[in-house]
Amino acid sequence: MIDALAFSLVPPEENSYVWLIKQMGQFLEIGPIEQRRGLFGFRYSARFGDGAGMIAWGGDSQRGRVYFSLMGQGCSMVKNWSELANWLEANRATIKRADVAYDDFEGKLVNIAWAVEQYKGDGFNAGGRKPTHSVFGDWLEGDASTKGRTLGIGNRASGKYARIYEKGKQLGEGTSPWTRIEVEWRAQDRFIPFDILTRPGHYLAGAYPCLEFLTEEQSTIKTVAKAGQIAYDTAVENAKRHCGKTVTLMLDVLGGDYGEVVNSLMRPGYPARIDPYTYHVKQNPAMLDRQLVGAS
Repeated sequence: MIDALAFSLVPPEENSYVWLIKQMGQFLEIGPIEQRRGLFGFRYSARFGDGAGMIAWGGDSQRGRVYFSLMGQGCSMVKNWSELANWLEANRATIKRADVAYDDFEGKLVNIAWAVEQYKGDGFNAGGRKPTHSVFGDWLEGDASTKGRTLGIGNRASGKYARIYEKGKQLGEGTSPWTRIEVEWRAQDRFIPFDILTRPGHYLAGAYPCLEFLTEEQSTIKTVAKAGQIAYDTAVENAKRHCGKTVTLMLDVLGGDYGEVVNSLMRPGYPARIDPYTYHVKQNPAMLDRQLVGAS
């Protein structure tokens, strides 16, 4: 699945970033727009969709170019990748970045031990010498890690970079086997084809020798639901730890009136850890209920 996308283009004559925002509205729900300071050499920028993505524009050196990017949340909202790819090509856009990810929810095919073994061998050698590597997280805990470990392959400055990390643990489920591998391509001395948006699995499988087996198509919604469930469970556990005794006290004070306790504690919005999944949760709140949709 596509986990990040960034592109730039020059809008038709006398059009601007407003035109691009309206055009993108046919592919995903843009949501609220919050203007910010300049970014990446552009004079202005704006964040949209509560973190779904951003747009940047302005500055004489940019010669009318507009930059548009989607991160994981925004990518999961795209309605039709094939239509978006066709639109980008028709409007002469240049893809600046594309991330493709594969999720192994059970950690059977892809896991940290597998990644380390592949790196020590030739699994990540792609036509040259062994790439550099870096590690993040509580590696000293080994398999007992609860915060999650990340192995980075290569150098982001080179335009191609891989990350293998324990996604479930990163989201707060300390015993989760869920592991993700993602490859990030940037348009530095390379052309990123529009085809990557419609056949992401082919490009991921061809990125390194050890990924040749990755041919199954991934379900973005399944990934969003799994991540959302973990974030929800963690939020509930945090609420229980910090507010549980207060709720018990309030019930005693209010004579067991659960409705009054809930009304007294409610605040607008969702917890910050749920923000990346807000769009899908609003469409279907039941997706976070493991008893309804299953724990897997």
